[in-house]
Amino acid sequence: MLCIRERVIHIHHEEHEYRLKYRIITVSSTRTKETDRSGDAMESFIGVNCSRSLVKDDELQILSEFFGYYNSTDVFIYIGGTGVSRLDQTSMAIRKIAEKEMPGFGQLFREKSGGIFPYLSDASLFIYRKKIIFTLPGSEDAQGIAYSIISEIVPHLFHEITKE
Repeated sequence: MLCIRERVIHIHHEEHEYRLKYRIITVSSTRTKETDRSGDAMESFIGVNCSRSLVKDDELQILSEFFGYYNSTDVFIYIGGTGVSRLDQTSMAIRKIAEKEMPGFGQLFREKSGGIFPYLSDASLFIYRKKIIFTLPGSEDAQGIAYSIISEIVPHLFHEITKE
């Protein structure tokens, strides 16, 4: 059984705890570190054990960031590049390497977001070799909604994909 306390995973009946390491990657051709409010918001929600970067809307950069931090990260959160523009490639890029896609996350995210426009987003959850990968819309408001789901499912999901 799992629970989360102060972003520490406690696996009951086992003798260890593990602090998940998060990487927030903002995907944008226009934002800078100074103007990335969505990344700021997600970082404030996650708090500890979190690092950040910003890449262009480019498949190679999106995937390079993932593989560059693969060994030091448990949960990747891509922000931006999930819309309908021809430049939006984040989910499509991750989909090319993913071993599994969990469509329920995107469905729940769109339902909780309300309105019509969230249904134009390809918000998704992927698994690749015991790594959790989220792709989220770039809006600042979307980060709180996404985090409310992420914080609930990541402990259980991490346990499931890493158990032997």
